[in-house]
Amino acid sequence: AVVSTQSTGVSPRSSPYALRNSEPILEAMKQFLGQADKVKVFEVASGTGEHAKYLCNYFAAACWEPTEVDESQLSDIQAHCKNMKNVRPPKVVDISKDISEWSFVPAHLGKYDVGVCINMIHISPLECTHGLFRNMSKLLATGGLLFTYGPYAVNGVISPQSNVDFDISLKERNPEWGLRDITHLKDMSETVGMRLEMVIDMPSNNKTLVFRRLPPDSDTERTMRELSCRS
Repeated sequence: AVVSTQSTGVSPRSSPYALRNSEPILEAMKQFLGQADKVKVFEVASGTGEHAKYLCNYFAAACWEPTEVDESQLSDIQAHCKNMKNVRPPKVVDISKDISEWSFVPAHLGKYDVGVCINMIHISPLECTHGLFRNMSKLLATGGLLFTYGPYAVNGVISPQSNVDFDISLKERNPEWGLRDITHLKDMSETVGMRLEMVIDMPSNNKTLVFRRLPPDSDTERTMRELSCRS
């Protein structure tokens, strides 16, 4: 989910985007998590693994589980995180598929404190975003947080022009890609018992979205089930 470059001609690959945005993402997460918190983290679309490495250097008590749909990047993740005791071996996950179709059972299913998804939503088909929320609603414990990062549309508007141009370029590469509207993501999350809790402005016209897993019998989830039954 991140664009990687090969700087030395040998593995591990490195992503200039990860190197640039890791610090702002850390600052956003620090608004919700303490440095010594013993949180269980499930990351989707880990890319080269450099976000996991950077964030786990700060959240040293966290147990971080990286995943990636591109099997060729597992070696990059392993190489970047090889000396980190709090990062588990990476696994292949196609987030568009239900957990029941994965090749493994997540170690803390229903008990993860944090989900992380950086720069995936706009560079993947919409079914991946549906899968992200659907699966995170099963992975996260009640009260658990999902952090997503990237560029988004706001109330149907993409701005500034650089983001408009980026959206056009993404759709030229793949018509199923493109910037998603925050309102749409909010609505999507509510259908699986989650709630958009905060939108944090980030450098380079990006945002971090923070979603919270609600109790199973919350008013929101109960209402969505009722609406589903009527349709």
